[in-house]
Amino acid sequence: MTMLLAANNLTSAIIILTCWWLAHINARAQPPGRAIAAGYAMVGVTVLFTGISRNIDVMAPHVVPWLIVITKAVLAVTFLLTIYRRFKLGDR
Repeated sequence: MTMLLAANNLTSAIIILTCWWLAHINARAQPPGRAIAAGYAMVGVTVLFTGISRNIDVMAPHVVPWLIVITKAVLAVTFLLTIYRRFKLGDR
C-alpha cells in the first residue's frame, strides 16, 4: 500500500464518519432536514463504495472517476439544500 492510498483511505474514513454524524444531526432539523440528511448519507455511501472499489480493484479503471463525479454531484446538491434551509430560516 502506497502512502497516497493510505492517506486516501484515512481521509475517506474521516469523510464517512463526518457524513454519518451530519446525517444524524440534520435528520431531525427543520425542513428540508431529512433531504439534507439523505444527501450526507449518500455522500458517505458513495465515498465508501469508491474506496472499496479502488482498494480491491473489482471495477474497471474508468468507473472510479465516475463514482467520484457522482459523489461531488450529490455533495453539491446537499450543500445547495443546506444553503436553502439557512436562507429560509433567515440565518444569512
